[in-house]
Amino acid sequence: MDTRLATVLPRLRCPVCASDGMAFEGKARVGTFICSQCSARFPLRDGIADFLPSGAPSLTFAQLTGQWQLTATAYERIWRTRALSLLSGEDFPPAREIGLLLDALDPTFAEDGLWLDAGCSTSYYGRPIARRLIERGRDASLVIGIDLSMCMLEEARGYATREGVAEAMLWLRADMSATPLTDASVSGIACGGSLNEYRSALAVLKEGRRVLRPNAGRYFVMNQLDPPLVIRAALSSLGGLTFFTRQSLNEAFSQAGLRILAASDYGKLAITSLTA
Repeated sequence: MDTRLATVLPRLRCPVCASDGMAFEGKARVGTFICSQCSARFPLRDGIADFLPSGAPSLTFAQLTGQWQLTATAYERIWRTRALSLLSGEDFPPAREIGLLLDALDPTFAEDGLWLDAGCSTSYYGRPIARRLIERGRDASLVIGIDLSMCMLEEARGYATREGVAEAMLWLRADMSATPLTDASVSGIACGGSLNEYRSALAVLKEGRRVLRPNAGRYFVMNQLDPPLVIRAALSSLGGLTFFTRQSLNEAFSQAGLRILAASDYGKLAITSLTA
């Protein structure tokens, strides 16, 4: 069995019956995950596993647009690399953002394990994490990218393949408020902007707290703070987006059982490093 697949199997949890651990039939990137308790089956094709075989949960408009191929194609090419400069009102290139991400997660790279790219879209965060793991010789380590959109996951796989890091990654079509991962199974979590898009940000944060290793784990969150009232009202009502002040954001982290290690705000951009 592939070393990285062997790493993830005992850390998977069936989304149907919530039993821990799964079996696998097939090759490293193609096959089927099977629950040993209820026999539910979840197909894996070219590195992407579908843990929502009956379809995605009810989606907000913002989440629905992520299901479109046009959005997935344009997301990183047009928007994502410019987003932080626009939100912060200062020069905030990708290298600066990724540097902050890797610095925050650095204590978790000392040993093999799992890392989670939450609401991963094109795995903008997951790919540099995978590259760092490869550079550190973490041959049994794996980055799990979770998203509701199969189009986004396919884009993520394409980027990772071209960058030579796909071997250290696995993508799951799954719900971040009910991840198919066991308790305390993840060394680090990266969430790049998705916190504003979840129907229940608190439920997602609590789920992250559940799967994150206590004390040793690290959780990196980048999200947008409260925009002007008119913009907030329009985006909230039409798009289903949720916005935070720094105070309400910190309260959500606390309610989820997460402890802040570092927090910085740049205009309407918030970056927070947390632990469980």
